[in-house]
Parts: sequence; structure tokens; C-alpha cells
Amino acid sequence: MSKSSYRRHILSIGLVPFVGLGCASARTQLANMIMPAEATTQVVAVAEKPALERPTIELTSPSIEAVEKSTTSADQIEVVNFQSDPNEQTNTPKEPGKLPPAPPTSSSPTQTGLTLQALEEMAFQNNPSIQQANAVAAKASGIHYQVGRKPNPSIGYFGEEIGNEGAGGLHGAFVSQTFVRGNKLAWNEQVIGHDVESVRWQAEAQRQRVRTDIRIQFYEALAAQKRLELARDFRDIAEKGVDVSQQRVDALVGTRPDVLQSEIQLNEVELIIQEAEFDFESAWNQLAAIAGVPGMEAPTLAGELQPSDLERETDALYQQIVSQSPLISAAQARVHRAQANMQRQNVQAIPNVNGQLGVGRDDGTGDAFANIQLSLPIPYNNKNTGNISAAHAEYCEATQNVQRLKMQIRQNLAIALRDYQVAQANVQRYQSAILPKAQETLDLVQEAQVAGEFDFLRVLTARRAYFDANLNYVASLGNLATANARIEGLLLTGGLSNVVTYDGDDGLRGQALSGQ
Repeated sequence: MSKSSYRRHILSIGLVPFVGLGCASARTQLANMIMPAEATTQVVAVAEKPALERPTIELTSPSIEAVEKSTTSADQIEVVNFQSDPNEQTNTPKEPGKLPPAPPTSSSPTQTGLTLQALEEMAFQNNPSIQQANAVAAKASGIHYQVGRKPNPSIGYFGEEIGNEGAGGLHGAFVSQTFVRGNKLAWNEQVIGHDVESVRWQAEAQRQRVRTDIRIQFYEALAAQKRLELARDFRDIAEKGVDVSQQRVDALVGTRPDVLQSEIQLNEVELIIQEAEFDFESAWNQLAAIAGVPGMEAPTLAGELQPSDLERETDALYQQIVSQSPLISAAQARVHRAQANMQRQNVQAIPNVNGQLGVGRDDGTGDAFANIQLSLPIPYNNKNTGNISAAHAEYCEATQNVQRLKMQIRQNLAIALRDYQVAQANVQRYQSAILPKAQETLDLVQEAQVAGEFDFLRVLTARRAYFDANLNYVASLGNLATANARIEGLLLTGGLSNVVTYDGDDGLRGQALSGQ
């Protein structure tokens, strides 16, 4: 194999780790790959191997030797040497159109860092909206218990004809009780029981909102962290590019525009780093607020942005979300509540019976006596028709609310699926075409620059295009992860903006006891 062919293959492999985004070895290899483009290349200790179409080459991690300034000759600019090591693991060349497996990054799950699962558990314990929802459910349970309680009996004293003909009159004691008819109290429990069920489903919906928000913000923060790692890696390369361009000027083989363009590229990378830092800080602050720990210092996040090839079919997803959505379950509980309330109002006109039993003694005669009283209201002026009509209207409203929520799910699903499909298409395009072509372009431009066919500015342009492609790939992975989290979260978001409330009271019990 000729030295030029061998070097071309070395350069192709040298870019592989940088596609994996972020590890230290990738940063070193990319630096070593780019630097020969700015100076005369010296290849040492290269063993000739049989010519194969795709050879397997064993390499050590390349070392970066110091670049010594020269003011006389470009030949004195020192460059990187690639040396083979039989003890190093074999690197398999990439297949056409495919990216190599990404090496572990600094935020790999095998490394230390805050995981998504830990943040979810933290949010379930500390998010105030979840605690609020649990309190509302407890309130509904208390009212449910109260509306079914029977009325208390009453006891009292009575005295009559006191002083009549100088006698002490009639004295005694009584006990009275209201007997609720029509099974009203049991119907009360049925009605409010569906309220309890509805509130509990709403509390579950709030938990799902918090979970979805945590995942969305986690992936946004993780994507910002990945972009930050990538930009910091490239900053090292850009800094070396500035040094080499200045050395070329000193060696009388470069021009001042080369230096200026290198410095512009470095400053642009610094801006990208600053923007990524702001994005990560914002995403973390939102994440910490949802988790209920706003004062927690931003940690390193442990996780990966994995491409997703899941097929998202609209009708199947819609049916799945509708069947699993706690909001739909809560709305259906409201329908059952309205049905029970119609039955409850229909029995309201059945009058209660008020009974009283008294015993006493007549001081005038010394005789004992008993007194029994029974009374009930006559449903003549009020037959509860207004409440019956209102209960029917409530039932109609509850059924239409279920249909409204289903249409809302379909609408939101269309938006979420669009975001998912766009992000998935971007990720697949970057994987299959853009990143491999950006890598190949950079390889070819650098080889041509060494051969004197392209100027140094062309190399800077290719280098920046390669960096931008990787940066956009990370952004697309983040968009895909957040879109997928929204769909898997049943389209429920707003862990702090939505609250669970319950305005019910024990008015049904008062209505049942009054008999009116």
C-alpha cells in the first residue's frame, strides 16, 4: 500500500470517534487528523501491508506533538505521527452510508451523574402539584364519607299547663328522629363516590404531567450538555487551527486572511459554547423546578440520546392514548356521577318521616303518659323538577366533555406526531447521508490542501461544516427524544401550570335531610 493511500485511510478512521460526540480520545484523534492539513506531512514507522480493498489496521491512540514555531521554513513545522501497535484493538472500517458505533461519552450511564429515573422519583416526592392533588383527593374522600351519614336523633324536655289551677302541669322528656326515605343517603354516596374516582384520576393525570415534563426537560438539558461537550471539543481544534495558521504566516507559506478566518471560527465556537451553557442552565432550572428542588446545583446528567425507529401510526396511537389517558377516565367518572345524580334527584321528592316519642307525668293527677308524633312534608309545591332538569343537563354536559377531550387528544396527537416524524427524518438523514458526507468532504479537502490544490480557508470551511453537522445531529436527537417523551406521556404536560381542584361539598346530605 502506498503512503498516500495509507494516510487517506488513517484520516478516514481518525474522524470516526468525533461522530460519537464528546469523548477525550475523539478530541485527540480529530486534532491529530486536522493538523497535517496545515503543514507538510511526515509519516513515520508505517509498515507496508498487502493491498486490500478495505484493510484492517491496528492503531494506537495518536499523540499530539508540540507544534514548534518557525520563521524560516514550513518544513520545520512539526506534525502528528500515526504509529501502528499490534497490541491495540482492531478498528473495523465503516460500511458505506453508516456511522460507526459511538464511543462512551462523559455522560454515559456507566459514568457518574444524575439519571432520569432519579429525577422522576425526586419529582414524585417534592412536586407541590402532586401533593396538592393528593390533598384534593383526600378532601373528596372526606365529603364522600359525610354525605352518607344518617341524621342524629334529638332529645329534649317539655312542660305544659304549668300553673293551671295551681298545679305543676305536665312534664316529660322526648326523643325525635328523622327517617330519610327513598334511599337518598345511599344515592348520595354513589354520586360523591364518582367524584372521588374522578379526582383520583385527575391526580394520576397530574403525576403523568410531571413525569412527562421531567422527561422533556431532561432530554433538553441532556442535548444542551452534549452540544456543550461537542463545542468544547471543537474549541481545542479551533485553537490549534489558529496556532497553525499563524505559524504558516511566520513560515511565509500562509496569509493574514487565514489567521483572521481561524480566529473568526474560534470566536464563533466560543459563542456556541456560551449559548449551550445558557441552554443547559435554563433547561436545568426548569427541570429542578418541576422536580421540586429549585435550589439544587446543576449536576452532570447521565443518559444517552438514542435514535428511535419506532413506527408511529396515528389511529393505533390515538386508541392507545384514549384507553390509557387518566383525563378520559376522569371525564367518564363525571358521566357516571351525572347518571347517579339523576337517580338521586328523582327520589328527592319522596318525603322523609319525622318521628317523636315523649313520656311524662301529670303533677295534678300523678298519672304518667306518653306522646307520639309523626310528620312528613307533602310534595305539592316542590317536586324537585328543577334539580332533576339540572341533573339531566349535567349528564349531557359530561358526555360531551368526553367527546371534546377525545377530539383534543386527536388534535394534540397530530401536532406531536408531526414533531416526532420531522425529528426522526432529520436524525435518519444525518445518520445515513449528511454526517458521512461531511466526514468524507473534510478528509478530501485536507488531503487536497496538503497537495497544494486547496487553500487553507477551504479547510476551515469544511471543518466548520463538519462541526455544524454534528451539532445539528445532536439537536435533532434531542428533538426526537422530547417528541417521543410527549407521545409516551399521553400528551399530558404542565406539571406546574395545571392544578387539581374539587369544589364539591356535603350539600346533597343537607338536601336529603331537609326533605324539600
